[in-house]
Amino acid sequence: MAIAQNPRAARNVSQIPAGIGVAVGWAVMIGVAMVAAVLLPPEEVHGRAVLMAVAAGAFAALVTDPKVIVAVTALGAATFVGFLANQYGDLTLGDGAWSNAVVIVVGAVLGAGCRYVSTFPERRTTGGQKGDERAK
Repeated sequence: MAIAQNPRAARNVSQIPAGIGVAVGWAVMIGVAMVAAVLLPPEEVHGRAVLMAVAAGAFAALVTDPKVIVAVTALGAATFVGFLANQYGDLTLGDGAWSNAVVIVVGAVLGAGCRYVSTFPERRTTGGQKGDERAK
């Protein structure tokens, strides 16, 4: 896992082992789940999902290893379903909690997409600069 301090310099960042990245990411997701459980009542499942999605997106925007992003997102979604939606650690399929977990995946995809777009090389123009007489 590589954490990009500057998204444009993501190629020059030292690699952190993927296992460490997944452990750190899951710890972050568990921390956000605990904050969501304290701040929002159990009836606010959608609000809890949005908080988890913001955390997954922020993590995905900082991490460059796609395997780590996928693993942390999956573990975050399972944490949401088991402890925030069902509240007793049950990963059941029938109650619709997984449909709320899709928001977490969307957040991670948006975060990874923002990081990917921010690493595009800057566009360079060869002529027609503002104030150039030939461009008029």
